[in-house]
Amino acid sequence: MVKSYNNLFHGWINLYKDKDLTSNDALRLVKSKFKGSKLGHAGTLDPMATGILPIALGEATKTVPFIHEKNKTYLFAIKFGEQTDTDDATGKIIGKSDRKPDINEIKSVLNSYVGPIEQIPPIYSAKKFNGIRSYELARKGVIPDMVSKVKTIVIENIKLVEMNSDSQCTIEVTCGTGTYIRSISKHIGNKLGLCCHVNKIERTRYGPFNLKNILSIDRLMQLNHDIDNLNMIISPIETVLDDILAVQINNHDANRLRNGSAITFDGNWNGPHSGKVIAKSADKLIAICSLEETQLQPVRVFNL
Repeated sequence: MVKSYNNLFHGWINLYKDKDLTSNDALRLVKSKFKGSKLGHAGTLDPMATGILPIALGEATKTVPFIHEKNKTYLFAIKFGEQTDTDDATGKIIGKSDRKPDINEIKSVLNSYVGPIEQIPPIYSAKKFNGIRSYELARKGVIPDMVSKVKTIVIENIKLVEMNSDSQCTIEVTCGTGTYIRSISKHIGNKLGLCCHVNKIERTRYGPFNLKNILSIDRLMQLNHDIDNLNMIISPIETVLDDILAVQINNHDANRLRNGSAITFDGNWNGPHSGKVIAKSADKLIAICSLEETQLQPVRVFNL
């Protein structure tokens, strides 16, 4: 469902964020078209980065934590020979090197960079130290202890796409939540023993969203406020719940779930006996529930 009785929109927009635009800037542009609807975005992109920025409208904002669990794919370009303080093209050059790596060297490093990896976030990130963002500290000349923020992330796949020149290459990576592309670039440079930084990042996939069904900001701004025009760019709330099993319940049980009460499910189905399930009534999304044996306990209830 993308529109409910309260005349507000509910669902997801697969938005393409342009370069030099913050994720919140993009969100504000979407909000100008969907006045009155609650909005949120999933997976912040740096201003220099482009690509998929999923936007949740209305009750879809309750499913943002579920898309955060999904993998993302990025194409990014590394420029060899210069290290910047931000590890990307927006920073100041703080180091230089002359050596240029060959293809086999790069592939060797990438082959070792798959699976669970301990990653140190970049200094210019949103990690907090005593309530202050690390990028704010860095801009004041304070170097935060990023090692204390090390986190295990998962790299599903990483490969060299092409050598653009002897001083630049393009890499594709599919990774889990919490991955910093700038940190991957820095790690590659450290392993190769040279300076480098990221000068292009594009997110090409995020869970169920890809570049095939993308909406540009220019196209969004061209749309008028006609309901049909706006409806056609919205995907259902369930789009990001595609890996969760759905069950059908009757209207009485649907009302109980809406009120926050658990219900007994007869269990005459082939699914698991524990975990998360989606409860629907007459194909209307009612709630995301936790299932324990025959009990469905609402975790997220949708007011549609």
